[in-house]
Amino acid sequence: MKEQRKKIITAEIEHWRRSNLLPSQYCDFLLNLYTEGEAAGRDARDEASTGIEALPAFTIPRFEIRWFGFALLMVVLLYLAFHFTDFTLTMQMTLIGFLTLLFYIMGFMKEKSSLSSHLFLGLASMLLALAGIYALGLSKYPHSAIILYLGAACIIWYLTGILADKRYLSFCALLGLQGVYGWFAYYKLYNQFTWWQMEAFWIPIAMILIVLGLLWKRRQEKTSAILFFSGIVALFGAELESFFVPEAGNDVLLYLLYLKTFSASFFLLSLKNFWWGWFSLQQPLR
Repeated sequence: MKEQRKKIITAEIEHWRRSNLLPSQYCDFLLNLYTEGEAAGRDARDEASTGIEALPAFTIPRFEIRWFGFALLMVVLLYLAFHFTDFTLTMQMTLIGFLTLLFYIMGFMKEKSSLSSHLFLGLASMLLALAGIYALGLSKYPHSAIILYLGAACIIWYLTGILADKRYLSFCALLGLQGVYGWFAYYKLYNQFTWWQMEAFWIPIAMILIVLGLLWKRRQEKTSAILFFSGIVALFGAELESFFVPEAGNDVLLYLLYLKTFSASFFLLSLKNFWWGWFSLQQPLR
């Protein structure tokens, strides 16, 4: 009779726990009291076997103002995207400028590690670049003006990455600046292409970035990382650019790729004690 009563009481306490009628700590206390410590051992075995607490498959979401605001923002953005061409050019640029500034402000206001901060800063950076290209293209500006604008946008990206501690933005900015540099090198050498001139355009830039990365490590480790690895990318700039030059021979291109790949691999392995700490200490480019 006593055992039957104990089972009824423990079953009732378990019902209270599942129904959230009492906090789980109170339920544990009552179970341990009525079972004389047997429940504690059983719960420990259950946790060891399951590892995590079982969660319901479906729950009714609670109303939160931030999710409502995010959904409203998405509705407004979708409406503007579908009716964007209905506005005048002045209105379009004003709207894009306002959204870019708004996204930058919201990105800096959020915590640096939050997903919304990454999202807003990424959207602002994309709008800054694409809106400028769109406006300059409609205004019939030459390609050189568009490329210069992209270079200025990349500088803003770089500063944003430094100030907001989003080093991937700074890394993308350096790659973008390399693209701008490559565009001018392409038009400079298009009609008089020679391999030594193309390499002369890129190898000094790569060496400067790599050396700055090596020297900057003690002062600013994350900045050192983006300089170092962007310099490694710039080392292959001449070969990447030569893909778009008809006069560049494929055989020479392949041999140069072999040579630089081997040299870069040897260089990275020789300096593994320098740069491996960025990854082994969980300090990625972010």
